Amino acid sequence: MRIRPWLSVVTLAAAVSACEPIPEDKGSVRTEVQWPGEDFYPEGIAASKDGTLYAGSLGTGAIARVKPGALGAEVFVPGRASFGVYGLEVDEAHDTLWACTYDDLLLPAQASYLNAYALSTGALKGSHVMPGQNSFCNDVTVDGSGNVYVTDSFENVVVRLPVGGTALATWSSDAVYEPSEPGLITLNGIAYDGASRLYVVNSDSGALYAIDIQPDGSAAAPVNIPVTPALETPDGIEWMGSGRLFVVENTVGRASLVTLGDGSGAKEVLANSFVEPTAAAITDGGAWVLESQMGFLFGTPGTPTLPFRAYRVAVPPLLP
Repeated sequence: MRIRPWLSVVTLAAAVSACEPIPEDKGSVRTEVQWPGEDFYPEGIAASKDGTLYAGSLGTGAIARVKPGALGAEVFVPGRASFGVYGLEVDEAHDTLWACTYDDLLLPAQASYLNAYALSTGALKGSHVMPGQNSFCNDVTVDGSGNVYVTDSFENVVVRLPVGGTALATWSSDAVYEPSEPGLITLNGIAYDGASRLYVVNSDSGALYAIDIQPDGSAAAPVNIPVTPALETPDGIEWMGSGRLFVVENTVGRASLVTLGDGSGAKEVLANSFVEPTAAAITDGGAWVLESQMGFLFGTPGTPTLPFRAYRVAVPPLLP
């Protein structure tokens, strides 16, 4: 895969401890789920309303599914060589599992796509090429109308697929998205707030942006939301409701909760010691943090701790 720009990031995680994060609540609820095989290297995770979890693989190109109450996963979408699956999003209203994918077999043609799989069967429903010349479809979210939004970490933009549409187009671009050095990963995790706003993080700068969806569907200018303490290499983000965002911080191996208010955010670390966590999914049982360990796939010395896992992290309840 064309992943070299990440090496400056992923190699930093070699020093992160591989100890298992311990959730706050040790009741009968599952505390981990496991992904299949020795080379799965999960990157994106998503959940349906019934608690089914889906994860995409960088190592095999497959998408695996863990049903409610199960520990182990089953293959949902078969893998193939030189194919990687990144961010995922469940769209139950349209029977769709959206997936950012990268297909090295198509080089030098455009290799990054937003794929749509039938949530009921796993069959491929559609494949939408990313519009840039050097694109990387990284993460994806869906608004209440069914419009799909994707971060492009190489072109440094957010692109949009309108509901019922067939072509992705740039939706939000701004100089603040540009990398500090050429080739670094910029826009990454993206989340919809259930009303009229998207939140996006920049892995390079650590910034959190709010982007309002205007009445005509266009993007308002991004607003930087300062977070204290600062986010460090933020990756996946999820909207928790009530002004809270769940944020995965990659190279430092943390899962944090950001509470928004008065144009800023306050960060609380919920769990740490993950090895290169990349994404999270929210269910009634808590937040599921995906431990990727992908540095070992891209050249970091050593071997991953098997099986690959996602861990449940308890989220503090809202205060009255």
